[in-house]
Amino acid sequence: MINVLVVIPYPEIASNFERVISRLNVREVSFSTTFSYGTSDSSIESFGSYDIVVVRGMTYYAVRRKFPELHAIEIMMSNTDVLNALYEVKMKHPVAKVGIILPDLTISGHDVLKELTGFDVEALQVDDEEMIDGAIDELIGKGCKIIIGGLTVSRICQKRGIDYEHIQTSDVTIERAIKDTLNMARSLDRERTRFMLTRTIFDSMPGVMIATNRFKTIIDANDAAEIFFNEKKLEGHKLDDFYPGNAADMTIKGHESLEIVHKIMGTEMLVSQAPFSGSDGEDGVLITMQKVEQFFKTEKKVRGKIGEKGLSARYHFSDIVADNIAMRQLIAKAIRYAQADGNVLLTGETGTGKELFVQSMHNASQRASRPFVAINCAAISEQLLESELFGYADGAFTGARKGGKSGLFEIADGGTIFLDEIGEMPINLQAKLLRVLQEKEIRKVGGDEVVPVDVRIMSATNQNIPELVEKGLFRRDLYYRINLLALHIPPLRDRGRDVDLLFSHFIRLNADSMSIQVPEIRADAFAALHKYKWDGNIRELRNVAERIMVLNGSLPVTAEIINSIDIPKNEVIESEEEKKPLGKKDYKYMNPKDLYERYLSSGLSLADFSKRIGLSRTTIWRRFKDAGFQK
Repeated sequence: MINVLVVIPYPEIASNFERVISRLNVREVSFSTTFSYGTSDSSIESFGSYDIVVVRGMTYYAVRRKFPELHAIEIMMSNTDVLNALYEVKMKHPVAKVGIILPDLTISGHDVLKELTGFDVEALQVDDEEMIDGAIDELIGKGCKIIIGGLTVSRICQKRGIDYEHIQTSDVTIERAIKDTLNMARSLDRERTRFMLTRTIFDSMPGVMIATNRFKTIIDANDAAEIFFNEKKLEGHKLDDFYPGNAADMTIKGHESLEIVHKIMGTEMLVSQAPFSGSDGEDGVLITMQKVEQFFKTEKKVRGKIGEKGLSARYHFSDIVADNIAMRQLIAKAIRYAQADGNVLLTGETGTGKELFVQSMHNASQRASRPFVAINCAAISEQLLESELFGYADGAFTGARKGGKSGLFEIADGGTIFLDEIGEMPINLQAKLLRVLQEKEIRKVGGDEVVPVDVRIMSATNQNIPELVEKGLFRRDLYYRINLLALHIPPLRDRGRDVDLLFSHFIRLNADSMSIQVPEIRADAFAALHKYKWDGNIRELRNVAERIMVLNGSLPVTAEIINSIDIPKNEVIESEEEKKPLGKKDYKYMNPKDLYERYLSSGLSLADFSKRIGLSRTTIWRRFKDAGFQK
């Protein structure tokens, strides 16, 4: 209900208002009346508590000055009202010159009034009570014998003993004011309803929502934001007091929206930022925040059973160590991908953490309570890979298990299957994989029964798939199918300070596992780390950190320690002439233990390592197996 105050300057007008309101049958607005005139602050102080104030004459202008945000409707004096007053003057006081004092002189001009009434008319515009005495003196000085005006002018003239005529408000003027009030009330009611609806939606959102202006001052925030930041009223605060960095500067109008993961108040948050322009032309930023952990809440009982079978993913987005802005944005994109159900292809150099992203996406998806199955397409021979993926029927081949075997697609039904190094998959198996994607069904090796499966496929490769497509080594149609959602993980050398963060993280993990004190890492040690290209990326950095902890224990880690560790010769500062790579024969006759250590320290996949040293993958795998090493 819209509350309207009608300011009645004299008793006679009250009955006119009541009559007009009754005739218009007004129900959706609550009308109240008060007797008041004049422009003093004390006389209008109480008006500010109403939605709309209907007021006449100089009091209208006083209300506008004191309450600029208040909706005010003026009971405007019409030509008819002025002419009626002049008629009364003509009937009572046949004088030569009349003075008129009005707050607005937009009514008919002097010449028209003279022509209609036969009076010599002098008019002055006055909208402030304190100016009335001066105006009266000015009109009397010009020869005016009688003054016409509103109630305030009339009261002053009466007090000073000056002849006057009060301009009365006609029913027509009152009705017009009431209709204007009703129109404003309906508009205000719609605006208020929309605001309350928006406010309700704003406050009912589960995540944090904050709106700021271009100066990063908070102009609105929902209930969730005030709870999260433990602040009863966020409006008026600077965004920097709660939100790290200059992220708001990045989304001022004219820039693209931003989605990124930030640690705020000690909590990993998925932050979405979008610029907006207000009705007053002011630019700002709307920021929404959701806890990353909300994206991987799962059914613990179901996951517990799956975990017992070794079919669960153990990494979450919170396990990804990154401060680089490109990586934080990549994490945000991966979280969004997790909510979809399309196939994902991750690309990037070996050791960049592609499986970490895959497991995190599975755990943040709707399939988190279902199995997660991973297989390395490069580590298994073609014949074995087919039976592993699709299973085999009873008696499919000599030595086959009685009753057959379920394949990984069947085991992963309802969940996610991760095809690592998919670029190594034989071309004929690619056709069978394409059928799974198209038909959502598999056929076991040696069987004729079709088994329906519901599996989300995530793939990873460190190869250039489009190049393989052009060479005929990878099916183009399969590439389009697995590349519906794409993520490219940048190499460690492009992540700047993340090298320091990751190294410190691995040092702490190893210290905890060894139950020893975490060593101090000196500044020169970090500087030394940045001299390397890290071809093996995070995997290689992790191996170096573990080696340092084994050899150095809790002693401080310095540049000298870093440089003394047997890090593969891939420094940025090393010249091509200084590099003396081993030849194929050197690796062929190398002790299996030394070969295995070189493989681990390289940080490469078995396929990439085999290409680097010039030996076949099968030969290397057989040597590792014969020596008792796990690949």
